[in-house]
Amino acid sequence: MPWLLVELLTAGLAAWLWGQLSRIRRNVRHLLQQGKVNEVSDGLPVVRATLQDLHQLEVRLREIGRQATEEDFSLRAILSSMVEGVMILDRQFRIRLLNQRLQDMFMLPRPPVGRTVMEVFRNHFLYQVIERTLQSGSAQSAELQIELREADRFTTRHFQVTSVGLRPGQEGGFDGILLVFHDISQIRSLEAVRKEFVANVSHELRTPLSILSGYLETLLEAEVDPETTRRFLETMYRHAKRLNALLENLLLLSQLESGRLPLHVTRIAAGEFCERALERFEPVIAGAGVAVTVSVPEGLSFDTDALRLEQALSNLIDNALKYGLKPGLHLCLAAELDGSDVVLRISDNGPGIPLRDQPHIFERFYRVHKDRSRDAGGTGLGLSIVKHTMQLLGGSVSVESSPGQGATFILRFPRGF
Repeated sequence: MPWLLVELLTAGLAAWLWGQLSRIRRNVRHLLQQGKVNEVSDGLPVVRATLQDLHQLEVRLREIGRQATEEDFSLRAILSSMVEGVMILDRQFRIRLLNQRLQDMFMLPRPPVGRTVMEVFRNHFLYQVIERTLQSGSAQSAELQIELREADRFTTRHFQVTSVGLRPGQEGGFDGILLVFHDISQIRSLEAVRKEFVANVSHELRTPLSILSGYLETLLEAEVDPETTRRFLETMYRHAKRLNALLENLLLLSQLESGRLPLHVTRIAAGEFCERALERFEPVIAGAGVAVTVSVPEGLSFDTDALRLEQALSNLIDNALKYGLKPGLHLCLAAELDGSDVVLRISDNGPGIPLRDQPHIFERFYRVHKDRSRDAGGTGLGLSIVKHTMQLLGGSVSVESSPGQGATFILRFPRGF
């Protein structure tokens, strides 16, 4: 029988016995008042013994009540502190007890005590797990996938469910079922990210390696004129550089995510920093006729790791030039002080970013224009590196963009590190 029923029965029995004790006491007092008996009468040893027994019974009932209260408090404290969801059912699959964690897991508006599992969860798989526990007499474990409504959308959640029988009943089987729910949604999400990451890395490595192998095979097995040989070598060199960039970015991303990169904090003048970040792109800017504007308040300076911040800023400038390059492209770098934070904005008037892609652009290997990105030599890791770099610097990165109206990336970080 579940603990809650035991507590209720104990409390009910104690209340009934207390009522009986009070009634007997009233009757004895009534006899004493009428003079029919007295407390020292030798002829009434049974009455004296009864009074003593009743007194002992009263003491015992108070002790039982105290123990029941303590056990109830301990049980509720244990259940409320558990990170797992816990639920107890009777043999008819009605819910008798559950903790707050389970209620939060499934976003139940109120405790569904007294209702059946099917009424509350409407999940046949969960029902089958409970049935197997009763039929087999042994614990069952399974993974439950369920759709839960959050605000205006549904999300898929994964739970590891363990079902155990509670105390054998008089006629065999169990009097109830204990269910323990462990939320493994994050684990499954990480597994999906890992699989996708491995698949993306494999693809990114396979493509240039296949090209390199093909050209090398041609050079080894066929007579190729010097001009063709040079063209092959240039192509191979370009793809070798792409492979090297991919491996370097993977290593850098791994170090950023693990927090193993040391920081070298120095005082930086904002104007000089922005000019220095643009220097490496001068050939592209001059060749394409890109208009560049730098807007920085006079005397603005801050403390941070110049190398890491410049790396993040360079990735954003490179993206703006690579994917927004068109006649009349305008690139703007602006810095300002917002309270105790420095805000850097990198804006362009390029094609912008589709709204559906904006929540995902900082994910590893995510590309808005997949074909164009690969043709341009992109690895799909640049914006992910920017995100983790800003986190390492105690800041953040965000984007504001409307399709066809350009994009603005915003780097925010503390002025003093």
